[in-house]
Amino acid sequence: MKSKLLTLAVGLCISNAAFAEGWKGQGEAGLVKASGNTDSENINIGLKFSNEGEVWSNHFDLAALKASNNNIDSADSLSADYTLKRELSERSNIFLNLSYLDDDFDGFTEQVGASLGYGYKVIESEPVAWEVGVGVGYRDTSELFLLDDGSELEGDDLSGATFVLRSDYRNQLTPNTQFIDTFKADIGSDNTYVENEAAILVSMNEKFALKAGIVIRHNTDPADGFDETDTISSVSLVYNFAN
Repeated sequence: MKSKLLTLAVGLCISNAAFAEGWKGQGEAGLVKASGNTDSENINIGLKFSNEGEVWSNHFDLAALKASNNNIDSADSLSADYTLKRELSERSNIFLNLSYLDDDFDGFTEQVGASLGYGYKVIESEPVAWEVGVGVGYRDTSELFLLDDGSELEGDDLSGATFVLRSDYRNQLTPNTQFIDTFKADIGSDNTYVENEAAILVSMNEKFALKAGIVIRHNTDPADGFDETDTISSVSLVYNFAN
């Protein structure tokens, strides 16, 4: 499932970039590998593509993470997010968001969501930009239990309506250093999912940058045996497809 979704997502990104005027994108990758007393391997990749027009804009994000320690997986996740915006004024817009998350260690099956909402640019200036959003949506997921033999058992259906909150904050600290903080919350009756990503990007030239980031994912009601909060730290090399 993951490989098929990854192939489809990459294909959509490339095809969209091929015909869209004004497109831009970033690709990032990080690899940490250690051997000796402890064998560990961490791999993270990401793709971001956007096409912004005067009225309509498209944003697509894809991220994958895999980590292992002594040949035992400690993290394995794939997420995809697509947002379509229709500008209403210089500061306000309506948005449609589609999201997908498959995390083997969060206590849920694949989480698929769709939401519709209203966005507003609280700050739109140099060097700071901050946009917030609010809306309603629907999330499809179920509890996931890991049995002693390593197999998985699907539990209660947790699908239902959600209330969504979004925030996108960016600050150009120096000509080559940018701070980014993105937040989202899907609030449901059975579980509330919150994700926050904070990152520093330091540009080395027009094409390459270094990125250090931390992602915090929190579920209020995971299945028994799973932690409520996951923290993912990464250092990546970023390539800008267009400026």
